[in-house]
Amino acid sequence: MEHYLIPRKPALAFAGFLLVLVLVNMTGIASADRMVGAVPVFCPFEAVTGIPCPGCGMTRAMLSLIAGDIGSASASNPFCFFLVFTVIASILPARWLERVPPVATKFLPYYYISVLILVIAFWVFERLIPILTAA
Repeated sequence: MEHYLIPRKPALAFAGFLLVLVLVNMTGIASADRMVGAVPVFCPFEAVTGIPCPGCGMTRAMLSLIAGDIGSASASNPFCFFLVFTVIASILPARWLERVPPVATKFLPYYYISVLILVIAFWVFERLIPILTAA
């Protein structure tokens, strides 16, 4: 069974990048807390509309997770936890995935739909409505 939540190569690249950031943070070369403000972030959606997109804050959230600040990560973008879970599940070896019962793989579309609905609901109620009502 060759089924991954996201394509394996991008998931491996992303996981490798996160691992490098974790190691850099652990060795003290550069603190993830200091990287939060130092990493330039550009959101084309926000630049055009003035409204943060559903993914806005994900960089800050991932850097906060690396620093061990779960509260700040959740405040920046609570879907960073779904992203970490999805990446971890996508980089598992194929032989481990063969042990997953076929019934469990039937739930993957529901997982995708649930996360998508949650992301859209979060975006509408936490980001879109406050900006539209403030104007």
